[in-house]
Amino acid sequence: MKAIIIINETHSMMDEQKSIIEERYQNYEFLKVPSQGWTLEEMKEIRRKLWKEYMSSHGEMNIIFVSPVPYLLKEIALLGAEFTSFRVLVMHNDKREKKELPDGRIISVVAQTGWQLV
Repeated sequence: MKAIIIINETHSMMDEQKSIIEERYQNYEFLKVPSQGWTLEEMKEIRRKLWKEYMSSHGEMNIIFVSPVPYLLKEIALLGAEFTSFRVLVMHNDKREKKELPDGRIISVVAQTGWQLV
């Protein structure tokens, strides 16, 4: 099974995320979102290309969102709702860690561990 991993070019995957992908997929590639994002028309074209690639793979492909791209996520998920073999997955983490900033404020950030592919 092949996976297309959608991630912003300015983001990087955490070690646990990489492990999850590598355990589940031998064949995967990245679709890097430019730092300035895509226009609506560009996302429509990407959706068409992903669907064409999925069809040519005979249903042997998953789309994984590591970085959120709301419109594209919605459109790809709608395809997944229509065709039960079309899987749209996201990296998810319920865990948060507290960090203290130099000015003394405490913030919560996503933990390095606790990732799931859902």
